[in-house]
Amino acid sequence: MTGATGETGRATCAALLARGEHVVAVGRDAASLGSLRAGLAEGVGSDVLDRLDTRVCDLLDGEAVQTLARGVVSDRGHVDALFHLVGGWRGGKHFTDSTDDDWRWLSGNLVDTLRHTTLALHDHLLASGRGRVAIVSAAAAQAPTAGNAAYASAKAAAETWLAALADSFGSDEAPPGSAAVVGVVRWIGTGRTATSPSRIAEWLTELLDGDAAALNGGRVEL
Repeated sequence: MTGATGETGRATCAALLARGEHVVAVGRDAASLGSLRAGLAEGVGSDVLDRLDTRVCDLLDGEAVQTLARGVVSDRGHVDALFHLVGGWRGGKHFTDSTDDDWRWLSGNLVDTLRHTTLALHDHLLASGRGRVAIVSAAAAQAPTAGNAAYASAKAAAETWLAALADSFGSDEAPPGSAAVVGVVRWIGTGRTATSPSRIAEWLTELLDGDAAALNGGRVEL
């Protein structure tokens, strides 16, 4: 799991550990991952932490991600799922508020990190026979507003990349059993129009048991 130290990542880690899964939680720095481990010890109990592996990686660095993938496969033997929860938002009120810095930041975090992780794990996920890849996108990707131009464009690009991955998973040459899925929210939180981190965690966990052929290429509103 990438983006593991955010609220959604923490909720999903807890749900997966409670289910009995082994979780590799990836974050940018050791301190945040240490806080994640401490919080999970209080929430789900310290006895399950032997199934939690925390690893620091800069997902903007493609070579570092390849090294991470090789290490995880070497240590664990296989990878059954990639839940890519790296997120973030930048924008403004007006179309012209969008800046080059915003675009570099958004395309890096929302698109490049997804490219790097899926390229590094693609073959391993297929080999598992039950590979799952999921991202959380935004309704803005299909209904952009003037101030959300860069954010919506980056989200749309991430969805397009995942659709291409789904096509690869569903090709005649690929072994059956893997699926790539997009979950769509307006925003993550506790408001009336929001989707809670716990709801996203529930959805991600349910993907592990779903029918791959039915799931693959799906865009699900959460």
